[in-house]
Amino acid sequence: MLYANIVRLLTLLVGCFYPAFASYKILNGQKSNEGELRLWMSYWIVYGVFVVFDFLTASLVAFIPFLNEIKLLFLLWLLPTVGGGNEVIYEELLRSFFSHNEFSFDQVLTHVALATGDLVGQLVSSALGQLMAVADSCILSRGHRPALQITPSIEDLVNDAIAKRQLKEKRKQMASLSDTIDEVLGDKTLSSLDVLNESESDLLVLKDHSLRPKPQTPPKPMRQPSLSDEEMDLKPVLFENQEKLSAAVP
Repeated sequence: MLYANIVRLLTLLVGCFYPAFASYKILNGQKSNEGELRLWMSYWIVYGVFVVFDFLTASLVAFIPFLNEIKLLFLLWLLPTVGGGNEVIYEELLRSFFSHNEFSFDQVLTHVALATGDLVGQLVSSALGQLMAVADSCILSRGHRPALQITPSIEDLVNDAIAKRQLKEKRKQMASLSDTIDEVLGDKTLSSLDVLNESESDLLVLKDHSLRPKPQTPPKPMRQPSLSDEEMDLKPVLFENQEKLSAAVP
């Protein structure tokens, strides 16, 4: 058992740790060689396929002797600095295989990624629901339950922010429109206001004059009609006849 673990550890060191460190040195080097980059990229492609093969053949260790040792030797041969077998396998087998099935792999990976995202979201929501149910039951078991504060969702927060931004933009547009109207109609409004003020002042003056009491002038004395000379001569005769009539009447 110990021997098998030591072989497994050597396999990880040879197949993962050393190639990862070599790739790090190439990426952070001052002069990066495109040939070396391509060589190590082809190694990682071959190693990815080897990991799948290792997983599928893990149950055959009990039936095939020295299977782990053979895999370790195979990884040593794959290393570009040791055997260079990665370039042989990539150029002869994997390159043509991936090029002919690239579209199918893209579709499969896209569907798998979407399905995995939906599954992870459902698992997370289910786990949160279970945690909330456990917390709720614990609070109820203690006999008191505080007021539940519902946190708004991200969609509600985004919609609220959008609505506030639209309202702010509408207010800015209305303010700019009112400023433009004031600039265009400013002089006319001032002149009309001046005319209205003058007319109001004239109306107030007329109203004041109309409300004042008019002075009452004394009536002119009536002019007595003047008697002519003939009427003045007949006046004593008339008085005399009037006395005679009054005496004759009992």
